[in-house]
Amino acid sequence: MNGEGLTPSEAEELTEAFHLFDKDGNGKICTTELSKVLRVLGLNPTEKSIQEMMEKFDSNESGYIEYEEYIKCIQGFMLSADEIEVQLKQAFLVFDKNKDSRLDIEELRRVLMSMGEPLGYKETCEILKLADVDKDGKLNVDEFTKFLCKKI
Repeated sequence: MNGEGLTPSEAEELTEAFHLFDKDGNGKICTTELSKVLRVLGLNPTEKSIQEMMEKFDSNESGYIEYEEYIKCIQGFMLSADEIEVQLKQAFLVFDKNKDSRLDIEELRRVLMSMGEPLGYKETCEILKLADVDKDGKLNVDEFTKFLCKKI
């Protein structure tokens, strides 16, 4: 298995992560290592859910997750580009407080702060300049999603 459906950079990241957690280099990870991988991905699995994942993805019943099994397991947690775009468009609607279908500087600043980026007015203006393709001083939903997906 070569990570079908993954971009080359996604496949490379997953491979690097696998090798990082495969401490002894034997080409497989145990339940403890799988738990660490999932925590790095921002998940907080229970022991029961880890065991269920091992049972589901350990196709050869070796008691370990080998590389090919790991890829199948992690792909289940990854969102497609289309799914991410849909979620960003939904988020845009939440952040568009005045419902004019565009984010002004203050709305953008609230978005960035909610993402953990406590930026000042000047820094927010710089980001707006980068993302505002049509140069109208506001972000429409397409500019917003492209900027956050780094498609600009």
